Amino acid sequence: MDFIAAQRLKNTLLINGFWRSGTTWLQQTLVEALHAKSLFEPFSPAAGHHWDQFRGKVSDASCNVYMPLSANCLTPRDRVKLHLALKGVGTHGYTHFLREPGDNTWSRDLVVKFTQLGFVLDDVADTYHVPVIHIRRHPAAVFASFSETNWSWRFEDVRLRELYSPQDYPKGSPERQRAEILLRYDQLPAERLAAMWSLSEGSAQKSIIAGKAHLVRYEDVVDQGPGILNRLELSSVNIPSNDTASPVTTSGREQLSASQRLNDWQTRLTRKEIDTIKSVCNELFPDNGYFDNDASKSVTLSR
Repeated sequence: MDFIAAQRLKNTLLINGFWRSGTTWLQQTLVEALHAKSLFEPFSPAAGHHWDQFRGKVSDASCNVYMPLSANCLTPRDRVKLHLALKGVGTHGYTHFLREPGDNTWSRDLVVKFTQLGFVLDDVADTYHVPVIHIRRHPAAVFASFSETNWSWRFEDVRLRELYSPQDYPKGSPERQRAEILLRYDQLPAERLAAMWSLSEGSAQKSIIAGKAHLVRYEDVVDQGPGILNRLELSSVNIPSNDTASPVTTSGREQLSASQRLNDWQTRLTRKEIDTIKSVCNELFPDNGYFDNDASKSVTLSR
């Protein structure tokens, strides 16, 4: 069905963002507004994807947070899967829980969601010429959300040394530099997450500044409603408010107020965890917009 429907496809929209940043909810909102077909996490190990880049034994938790450090790190098989995904062709069976009702399979519009493309947004935009929306959330809130997920893997079990070895990349290359930085912070869970968030978000920020991706802040969508997405002018379809929890919303948090969603990480995390995340993020991504006195003045949407 996917291959047949791909011949009719007219518009593709790609969503990317760090895990627990609202990517699933944003995809759900756009799919419903556009009556579009959806493709969910084509690179997820849970969807059957295997990264050929790994050497030796890698834990399930580590596999799930692997990001190619540049477009050069994508293998030919990764490229094929990416190409097919942007054509609406799933390569892991009919497992996309957002693809309902079934007749959306035949839609001319497609919304694809990834969480691993932070370092390769430029390449994707230049190669496939698709609009890219990148959603960003406060890293401390991301860490707090991770701590309460009931997934089969947890970030505290991630080991970056299982994923990245500086020796695998040419000397002086951006990939080697990123790998070296990540391994420096492969100690505490808060350090690991903050380092991965900072480097990938910093890379995505360059794509946003270059006009190759559009930035949406999770906090602005929660505060103002998804209608602010209409300002991106990616579609003539009006995007209404959507208070429906996503399929991956942590149990018990479906009815929280906007203020709780935005701020309760301050009580859910320890002072040490918050200070660690702040220190790492300010060092690796100084313009992160979350840990300075002017954070409240951050621009809602960037093009």
